[in-house]
Amino acid sequence: MARRSPVPGAVSLGAARLLPRRDDWTRSRPARDLTAGVMVALVALPLALGFGASSGVGAGAGVVTAIVAGAVAAVFGGSHVQVSGPTGAMTVVLVPIVADHGPDGVLVVGLLAGLLLLGLALSGAGRAVRYIPVPVIEGFTVGIAAIIALQQLPSALGVDVHAEKVLVLAVEAGRAWLEEPHPGAVAAPRASSPTSWR
Repeated sequence: MARRSPVPGAVSLGAARLLPRRDDWTRSRPARDLTAGVMVALVALPLALGFGASSGVGAGAGVVTAIVAGAVAAVFGGSHVQVSGPTGAMTVVLVPIVADHGPDGVLVVGLLAGLLLLGLALSGAGRAVRYIPVPVIEGFTVGIAAIIALQQLPSALGVDVHAEKVLVLAVEAGRAWLEEPHPGAVAAPRASSPTSWR
């Protein structure tokens, strides 16, 4: 009699590790869990609005994505203390996709990225993250922040300019503002910046 291949069992075992178990749920501290959920939602909501608008698909799409992704991450997440929310890295990736292919391109890229992440999760590749040096992660994060800031410079200055390259966009925005200054447009983002509160 032929022996059955162990591959399906291995795949089901890998998928079972991603699903929540009965001991993951606890009723000992529901008030703390509820408070934590509300706090994360209050932080994630403005982020979702901002990232949706800055990526070009609209603020509403950002909110819907944050809700759906948060629910999926809560069910399939691999940590008891996981906090899931919008990330600025996707804004940098989605802006050129929206410009070239429209919102439909975002859907395709999102599905492909999800399949890729699912494959990496089933293969256990997440354990390799511990070998990435901290300076690399910090540099990646700072680079994303710089790109997002440059992308939003036209909105902060109150000018309407367009360019394919982020650096060119920032330079053109500064040049357009110098030609026709709008002090009120600069005052609004400055007043909302945490550095202005010190």
